[in-house]
Amino acid sequence: MSVKYVHNVISYVALALGIPGNILSAIVWLRGHVVSKNSSSVYLAALAIVDLVCPLLSLILNEYRCYRGWFCISCWTMASISVILEPMFVLSFSVERLIAIRHPLQVCYMYTVGQNNGNHF
Repeated sequence: MSVKYVHNVISYVALALGIPGNILSAIVWLRGHVVSKNSSSVYLAALAIVDLVCPLLSLILNEYRCYRGWFCISCWTMASISVILEPMFVLSFSVERLIAIRHPLQVCYMYTVGQNNGNHF
């Protein structure tokens, strides 16, 4: 077996598990009663969507050897943005959890889902 064959098998297994898993995660985290009770669900749903977009765009770009044209440029741009967004979502989720741990009694006054009265912290 060659290295390229092993790489292709691992890539397709990751896609076969990752695409349905991220779709289900986004559906679960975006349900109305989950979002209203848990502010972290917004971050996790956004992370699931970005994790879904990145492999799909990579698959499109690699399978069709897409390098020119407006469609290819927009796919490369969206893939690059999704790679940047993933750690940003993880960072924002971690900061929110840190605030919740450090200030457990004041967190409801500091941050509420869907309501912004100008006071973030």
